[in-house]
Amino acid sequence: MRLLRSLWDNLFDYDRPETPGEVVFFRLFEGFIAVFVVEQVWRWGLYARRLDVLAVPHGLGQYVDLGWLLRHDLVLVNAAVITVLMGLGLLRRSRYAYLAAFLLMHLQYVARFSLGKVEHGANLLGMTLLGLSLGLLLFDAPRVQRRFTLGFTYFFVGLGYALAACSKLVGTGLHWADGRHLWLWIQEKSIDGWAQTGMLAYNALQELVLSAPGLATLFLALGLLAEASAPLIWWRRYRMPVLLALIGMHVGVYLIMGIQFRLFVLELILLALPWAAWIDRWIAAGRSSVWSGFIPRGHPHPAEGSPPGSSGKPTP
Repeated sequence: MRLLRSLWDNLFDYDRPETPGEVVFFRLFEGFIAVFVVEQVWRWGLYARRLDVLAVPHGLGQYVDLGWLLRHDLVLVNAAVITVLMGLGLLRRSRYAYLAAFLLMHLQYVARFSLGKVEHGANLLGMTLLGLSLGLLLFDAPRVQRRFTLGFTYFFVGLGYALAACSKLVGTGLHWADGRHLWLWIQEKSIDGWAQTGMLAYNALQELVLSAPGLATLFLALGLLAEASAPLIWWRRYRMPVLLALIGMHVGVYLIMGIQFRLFVLELILLALPWAAWIDRWIAAGRSSVWSGFIPRGHPHPAEGSPPGSSGKPTP
């Protein structure tokens, strides 16, 4: 019970007073999610309209025929509707807008990734949007909505990376971290460059890894350890170092393999660093005019403390 209580408090902590910096950060975080949801669904729509059939449907597409999305540019109509819904949700014009956008985003996802190749960053973005949706639907108090969304996001980021580590261990065992596997992946990836340019070339880091099997093993072991440690972000004290380790893992994958995890890295940067505390310091230093539009009435200046009775319980 003590562990569960600690986990609950570190993820949600509804009773802790909220600072203006936390409000500002959340609105910026929410804006980030809205912008990238819109960017993704339009990109997916422009790609999917070139397809003739959903060859390998995912999700709902496994049970319901969604082939009609590919007719009459309906994927672009769907993207336009999602764009409007994200705007309504961001402006708080409807508490159901984000949920509707999430469901339609799933349809767009099925249409785009019907060839069997799934983009991992889309899953993180979708889970965060689901957290926003549930926060607005389950609670009335804006502060509790914000706390729930961030806690929900931290929980599933930790769970997702831990499951990725488990899948490696279940499939290959600790032998997954053998540096020779990394050699194989580098050489397989280099075939893409060879096909494009007719030349087989490695960057400096790839050459270093290929010349040092111990270093290749170390890189894989550190990446596996970072993923396996991801549930520690459920506790605030471990959040920053573990998230920074995960960011470092993604940067390493890009430098060695040329595989980008753009959405992952950008969202993890937002979740890892103490943006709210930095904004509070900015406001306390007298430069609050930049953020005043984000802060609702009733929130104190950071130097003045919290108003009495600000630690209300969530309202179902």
